[in-house]
Amino acid sequence: MCRPLPAGRWGRRTLSAVLAVLLACAFLRPAVAGPADARLPAPQSAAAAAPAVARLRVPSEAMGCSVPVLVWLPAGYQAGAHYPVWYGLHGYSTSETMWLQTAGAGETAERLIAAGLIRPLIMVFPLTRYDPTAVIVEDMKDGTRGETRMERFLCRELIPWIDQRYPTVATADNRWIGGFSMGGLFALQIALRHPGLFGKAAGYSPALVFRDFTGDRFERWLYDGADTQPTEPLEGFAASRGLDRLALYLDCGDETDPFSEGTRSLGLALAARGLQVECHPHPGGHALRPERVEEYLRFFAGP
Repeated sequence: MCRPLPAGRWGRRTLSAVLAVLLACAFLRPAVAGPADARLPAPQSAAAAAPAVARLRVPSEAMGCSVPVLVWLPAGYQAGAHYPVWYGLHGYSTSETMWLQTAGAGETAERLIAAGLIRPLIMVFPLTRYDPTAVIVEDMKDGTRGETRMERFLCRELIPWIDQRYPTVATADNRWIGGFSMGGLFALQIALRHPGLFGKAAGYSPALVFRDFTGDRFERWLYDGADTQPTEPLEGFAASRGLDRLALYLDCGDETDPFSEGTRSLGLALAARGLQVECHPHPGGHALRPERVEEYLRFFAGP
């Protein structure tokens, strides 16, 4: 099982105000019961009567361990059918159980599917917290973060693993990614840095240390200071980078959310570069609100 290293001390006071909500939580996560290997439930010869959750451990060279992953299967799941997939990433202080236990994504999806408001889908929730505080602070001190082990794991290992073992529709239009806080930051960067892998991506109060994405700051944030072209016409950015078919969803709280300013600035930067982006500010601070999960699922799997 992946376990984070002991937390380090804060190295930069200028970051503490912004990162306090994200990083001032204990590293140790609650244990998740499940098999020690990656065996799947037996294939269904007839439609399953109710949703099911598979608790798995997916082997990973990128992470150097087997990663806990929850896979939610819809009612009606059966061999022969094929499903789109949403990869949901959790916040820093929680675990892979967040979307199902705290946010109620399973119950919400079941209700929306039964009402015909969203397509039946598979939901995949990996453990995404693995770095100690000192590493994250150092990585993000200039507002950028290069390719993480989680990015390599998700793009090169987990997605192929899921596509090989579950009846997915393995195309970008039917593969989505979204996350809250730290997970929202990861989801946005992963989708934007891997054109053609996802059709939709969302960041819910994403943990953006950058507050200003004007000028070439967006490129420096996204590409870790490399591959920036400040003179590149903004209106041609999406097409030139293969991002013109990616749909994005952003939400954040009001001024009490420490990431609201950055999220709003990011939304403007994305729109200026021709990307499809929806921005949904709402009252309240930095918190995942279960009542908004219906809107998230309708963005991904709605008609």
